[in-house]
Order: sequence, then structure tokens, then C-alpha cells
Amino acid sequence: MYLVVVDYFSRYVEIAQLSNTKSTDVIVHLKSIFARHGIPEVLMSDNGPQFSGQDFTHFASTYGFNHITSSPKFPQSNGEAERAVQTVKGLLKKASDPYLALLAYRATPLQSGFSPAQLLMGRRLRTTVPTLPSQLDPALPDMHVFARKEKEKRIMDTEYYNRRHRARLLSDLVPGEHVWITDAKESGTVLQNHTSPRSYLVDVPNGVVRRNRQHLIPLHTHTSEGAALEQQERPKTITEQVSVSPEKIASKASGVTATPRTRSGRAIVKPDRLNL
Repeated sequence: MYLVVVDYFSRYVEIAQLSNTKSTDVIVHLKSIFARHGIPEVLMSDNGPQFSGQDFTHFASTYGFNHITSSPKFPQSNGEAERAVQTVKGLLKKASDPYLALLAYRATPLQSGFSPAQLLMGRRLRTTVPTLPSQLDPALPDMHVFARKEKEKRIMDTEYYNRRHRARLLSDLVPGEHVWITDAKESGTVLQNHTSPRSYLVDVPNGVVRRNRQHLIPLHTHTSEGAALEQQERPKTITEQVSVSPEKIASKASGVTATPRTRSGRAIVKPDRLNL
């Protein structure tokens, strides 16, 4: 089991092997990573119990960073970390030496033309690939070029995703609005916006839950309380009337097999092969 930490700016990945998933073990490895790269202003994680306990809250307060979590049941809200996890899984599974593979990833230029090591450290890393000594001299990347290429990449990725998944912009919800929670299959009332984008706190019969806007469908009629949506989710029984001609009934009654026909009505005649 591993802890994966990725820098959103440079996409530089750090991994640490965990002996357990308790907050104390996770905090120790995060302290080690912060000692190498500095304390971040914002740390985003999933909603695991090791990140929601009192120990982690005290750790965030002591080290002075803002801890936010992704939307429950919606890992896409922390897509950069999810993508880093898939990359690390591929390295650990396919490479004979995962550390050399991790080094190669950190030294490989991204679509912007700069490697994660260049963006984070301001220099290239020496790998097993032969490199001129002058290429290893410290040199800060051109931030104007990086910002322009990064913006172009994000626009292209957004357009491709929206076109492929037919995404559309959902309207904002207001406090007091009745909604249907798709994953929980129950209705609720919006209390307020969460600090995370497109995330809301919803009052349900069993308490208060947090959901992404994609999981919330506005209910325009307060009296139905989701009955219309429940009716849509139930399987529908369709009764189809089929008219049978008297000729077909007569052929079945007499035991004579009818000639098979295509949809257009043509008779299907099997070819005679080797009819010598």
C-alpha cells in the first residue's frame, strides 16, 4: 500500500510505502515530503478516515496549510491525484526497477516541453540516458511559455471531454431547493454551498450529506418528493400487439413449415452446393 502525493503545478510525484492506513503513519510520510519540498498552502485529499480525524486536523493546523477534500462519490473532482495514482500503478506493475521508472517519469518533458523536475527544481535530473553535462546546468523554465502551453492544453482537454461525454453546464442550486440525490436514491434539501467548487451540503432524513452538483437533480414539484424520478427508474412493461394473418395460422395448423423470408418480404432460398 502506497501514499501518492502529486504537485499540481509541476506534476512531480512522490510515493511512500505505508505499513498501515492510520493517520499517524500518513502524517509521518507527509512530514518527510514537506521537509524536502516545503509546506504547501493547500493540501487536497479524498475523504478517507485517515484524513478526517482529529490527528490530521491538528497536523494541518500546526504546519499551517489548508486541507480540503474532494466531493464524496465523485473522484473526478481530484482528477490530478487520480491520474497520478494510475501512473504510479503502471510504473510499479511493469517496471523491474520502479525507482528508475519513477526517475524517468520525473525527468521526461510533459506536453508543455518541461519535465516535472525542471518545473519544481529548476534543473534536469541525471538519469541512465547519456546526457551532455551542459544540459544538467540549473536553468529556470520560461514561465510565459509554460503558462501559454498549459492553457492551450487545458482548453483542448476540456473541449475533447465535453464533446466525447456530451457534457453540459449545470445550473447553480440555492439554499432551500429540493433535490434528488442520484447515488443515494432519496430526496433532500440544499442547505448551503460547500467551500469546494460545485459541491453542496444537503439535508436528508438521516442527517447532512455532501454531494457534487452532478449527483443532484432539482425537484420542481415539492409534493412529489422524487416520485417522478422513482417512476422513471422502475422498469416499464410494454405490451405489443401482433397481428397474425390467417395464412400463418393455417400453415401452423397443417404442420407445413413456412418459407423463411427477410424483413423486406423476400423468400430465403438456400443455395444448392455440389448438386451433381
